[in-house]
Amino acid sequence: MTSINPNRPAPTFQPTQSTVPASRPASAPQPQAPAQQQAPEAAAAAERNRDSFSPAAAMRPTGRARVTTQGDNFVLEAQGQVGNRASTPRGGVPTRLGTANAGGSFGVQGSLRVEVPRQAATDAIRNGEMPNPAAPETWPVGTRARAEVQGQAGFNAGLRAGPGRLGERLGLSTSYDRTQTQRFEVQRTSEDTVRATVTSDGRQRDATNIRGLEGRQDQRLERTHSADFNIRSPEGRAAYDDFMRTGQLPQANGPGVSNVNRTDTLDQAREGRVLGARVADSARRTEVASDGAGQHTVRQSDREISGSTLSSETTVGANGEGQTRTRINDSVVASTERRPGQPAETSYELTFTDPAAAQMARGAFSSDDAAANNRAPYSVRLSEPQARALVERTMGEGLQGGQQALDNAFRRLSQGGQQGFATSLYNSTVDPQRPNAARRPLESMPAEASTPAQPRNPTQSLPPAPTIPMS
Repeated sequence: MTSINPNRPAPTFQPTQSTVPASRPASAPQPQAPAQQQAPEAAAAAERNRDSFSPAAAMRPTGRARVTTQGDNFVLEAQGQVGNRASTPRGGVPTRLGTANAGGSFGVQGSLRVEVPRQAATDAIRNGEMPNPAAPETWPVGTRARAEVQGQAGFNAGLRAGPGRLGERLGLSTSYDRTQTQRFEVQRTSEDTVRATVTSDGRQRDATNIRGLEGRQDQRLERTHSADFNIRSPEGRAAYDDFMRTGQLPQANGPGVSNVNRTDTLDQAREGRVLGARVADSARRTEVASDGAGQHTVRQSDREISGSTLSSETTVGANGEGQTRTRINDSVVASTERRPGQPAETSYELTFTDPAAAQMARGAFSSDDAAANNRAPYSVRLSEPQARALVERTMGEGLQGGQQALDNAFRRLSQGGQQGFATSLYNSTVDPQRPNAARRPLESMPAEASTPAQPRNPTQSLPPAPTIPMS
């Protein structure tokens, strides 16, 4: 199976003036270049093989936009599309290896929608003439323009092993479907400010079946990038013009540019089946956000078919300082602090709220068997070396790798619930060769000392002594 690469460059968007529908007579013929111009199907096929879909390839209005009134806005809309599909005859094609079938399709469609406050709309806009994005100062405040281009490509092929549904499952098949959507939005939010947002949304689904063993995958990658331009300042207007020319938004705040934000989100779901029965699945989500001040945040979440979960959030400032907090199932939290020029510091906190688990865990970290009688919720902190020692005693020697390997070990240890986790910890303190020998408790960090209460002066609670008049 193929995968969406989150490090792949964002699709190039070219919001030049030529991509905006112009007002022209519907009957005006378009010049034809007989040798160079491609047929619509060939143009769409070429566009399908590119990394992105440009608005110019899909939006080819031949007249004024359709104008409607929605609430307090005039809405101008234009659309265009091209596509094709093909497949083998119904029932498939007989071959020496069995009945084969195949099919494929592709398409490109685009749309443009402009909303203009009714009280500010000009006569030209009322007649269907699109506002010019190259001259945002002419837009009424509140005007919003949104262009969207979507491309789709897919295919499927199969070879049956025999008649019926069982023959289909025991045969060979593969399918692939991908859609790519790109949105470009410009809004005049005030007399001085224009906000631009570019969103790229790609989804890929594929599946392969080989004699009853099936794998499915569904991935979605979304990128959103926005910035505000002060079109009254020379620097802001120059940055806006550069965006209109290149399609690239600024990466950081600067003169005339503010509120730069970017978010990339990748969702992945995988599933394994045997003769149609699901035997494994997993889901993972990754989100990367950054702002114009240099602050970066990474959030990840992961779920397996066993019910085991892991989620983390990492923040890194412009000065390089950062921290990571990872929650593993319902009983482990790992915290990492990073400072420039210093090694990262990681600690683990184990928490047991189940009474039986709390009782067992207390016994694992104490040589005093009487401590195991306490069933109140229990938490204990471990340094990274202590956490590694715990994992090696419970799971065996030879843990290799850094913090990720340690996190995965805790995930396996705690995926059965708090009672199973605490039981494993307690059993690691007992010598199986000498069960009657003294237990060897696990090590932990000293409990954080609470601020001792100041001894109270007993006289402070007494009422003031009465004043005795002197004669």
